[in-house]
Amino acid sequence: MTHIEQLIQDMCPEGVVFKTLGEVCKFQNGFAFQSSKFATEGEKILRITNIKDGQIDDDNLAYFNPADYKENLNPYKVLPGRIVIAMSGATTGKIGLNKSDQVYYLNQRVGMLIPNTQYLLNNYLFHFLSSQTETLYYLAGGGAQPNLSTKTINELEIPIPPLEIQTRVAEVLDKIEELEAELEAELEAELEARRKQRAHFRSKLLTFKRRTI
Repeated sequence: MTHIEQLIQDMCPEGVVFKTLGEVCKFQNGFAFQSSKFATEGEKILRITNIKDGQIDDDNLAYFNPADYKENLNPYKVLPGRIVIAMSGATTGKIGLNKSDQVYYLNQRVGMLIPNTQYLLNNYLFHFLSSQTETLYYLAGGGAQPNLSTKTINELEIPIPPLEIQTRVAEVLDKIEELEAELEAELEAELEARRKQRAHFRSKLLTFKRRTI
């Protein structure tokens, strides 16, 4: 029996409570930034194309000038540690975590979930949602034009074990994620070394002295 299994047996002998995300999270839809006002510098806009591999990808960011908008844009700030979700398109259901120290602004078709930490820890929520991407895509309708609604997200159920167990689960999954990243980096370095080795021997083995007739 693992430490987590022992904790669950000790702290939740009768099982774990399930709640809907709407009960334990605040959900924020994105703002309709106008593409005609996109800039090459300024505040960063987080679009669905920037959600990649469980985090936020800074490639192909759009920017805006706050002076171009009269609305209060503070609710759309994606602070460090915030969780975002793609709401439509081919990447519907994909989850991203702002692992940087940067602040982004939530564009339309991207949602943000902010847990009530009295019940739910942020990293635990991130790992749970990451396990639900296929389910979310299915609930969005799948096909050519999937589209997640706020209602669908708020009705999704999540197990709510005690915070101590959530902490331990998140720690274990974070560690596995770190090891995966390290392994990928090592494999990439090894692969690059093998590419160079192959190029070297290919050059050697395919280079011949021309015989004179």
